[in-house]
Amino acid sequence: MTRGGAGFRRRLRHAAGVLLLGIGVLGACTVPTAGPGGGTTPEASSPATTAEPSADPAAVEACTRFWGDPDYTRPLSRDVLDRAGTASENGASDPMFYALTGDDVDAAFSGAPAELQGSAGAVAAWFRTEAAQGADGDLEALRTAMDELAQGCAPVSDAAAWFHAPGEDGTKPAALTCADIFDTPSTFTVFGNANVLTSNMFKLVGRTPQTVPEDGMDEVEATLARLDQEIAAVDDDGVREALTAVRAPFSDAVEGDLRSPGLQEPLEQLGGACGAVGYDAGVGEQQQDEQDDEDGEGLV
Repeated sequence: MTRGGAGFRRRLRHAAGVLLLGIGVLGACTVPTAGPGGGTTPEASSPATTAEPSADPAAVEACTRFWGDPDYTRPLSRDVLDRAGTASENGASDPMFYALTGDDVDAAFSGAPAELQGSAGAVAAWFRTEAAQGADGDLEALRTAMDELAQGCAPVSDAAAWFHAPGEDGTKPAALTCADIFDTPSTFTVFGNANVLTSNMFKLVGRTPQTVPEDGMDEVEATLARLDQEIAAVDDDGVREALTAVRAPFSDAVEGDLRSPGLQEPLEQLGGACGAVGYDAGVGEQQQDEQDDEDGEGLV
């Protein structure tokens, strides 16, 4: 798949910023920064040494397969996050299933440059070792491994670049924003599960009108902060406006009004805005599935 025009230049600017950031902290103390999936991770203490993937079509193909650019339709990274989000409950009882995820990751990068193969290998190894530990598995080790892989793919993948580190406001592709809201598991977020963000939001402010649970305010505040980040980052006015409507009940709850009108209409508006930029959020079908699935088992 070729990479050209404004999207490619944007990825190069984002990647250059990531490399400059790494150079700026060379030899410095570890500093907490915004990490993958909305959490915080330690900043790398040295710049990336991964070879420039854009020089090798095989690297572009591998990174595209894993991260899903430019349409973000069922990328392998989504399966990785989903299965990692269920490993604490199911990994010890079904280790072979999770080991197969490692095989999928290795296969995706089998023809990529050695540096990317090494990073992907660390992700694959987690599913053959840590996933089998169940609740005792080291999820932070997977986050670190995926961040290293994202850094290597960042020059050719917007999804990888934004997973590794936030870019400039107004530069995140709207389709990626839509994918992150509607379809990306919440494994590395405050929720720490395989549910997508919309499913977790329903439990807080409802699909239809409900009272926001007082014991969920930490999650409400974290979700509000996440939505503020997405609103600032996205490059499309229509998606930004729709996200602002989604944000409203969380903002109201933080300000003390726990009577939520629900997210049915705001999410329909967001689904329409996402469709306009080429991302099919499948809002109606998704909302019905999430209403029926009360166990939160993710994609497994």
